[in-house]
Amino acid sequence: MAARKTTSSKQFPAKAGAPEAEVDKRSPDGSDGMRHVKEFVVLASQWTGEEHQHEANKAGVANEAIQRGLHPRGEASFDGSEDHPDGVSLVLTYSVETVPASVDHHPEDTTTPRDVIEDAGGDTSSSKDD
Repeated sequence: MAARKTTSSKQFPAKAGAPEAEVDKRSPDGSDGMRHVKEFVVLASQWTGEEHQHEANKAGVANEAIQRGLHPRGEASFDGSEDHPDGVSLVLTYSVETVPASVDHHPEDTTTPRDVIEDAGGDTSSSKDD
């Protein structure tokens, strides 16, 4: 039984009292405490920074967090951009507060990609003025 607990605590550090370690383990682009970080690489020439572009990426952040065993809470934030080493792209960084699914006692509070899209008016593909 001790072996099972050790395996469980390695796979689910939050169950062993280390939720930040689990968020970090499940966030390949990094984490900041309980915030899951996601980076997107886009062509600089096609990036305008319009709200609909951010909303699509915010839905992507929520989707990735869920796929990685983290439950997003609230809206993802745009944390900034930097030039990509290729010289033609930008690296856009977003993050969202999360709870590891392994210890989430209120999964109904999870922010889903659908929630993000509905909050954006049901469409993240173009500006509202189109």
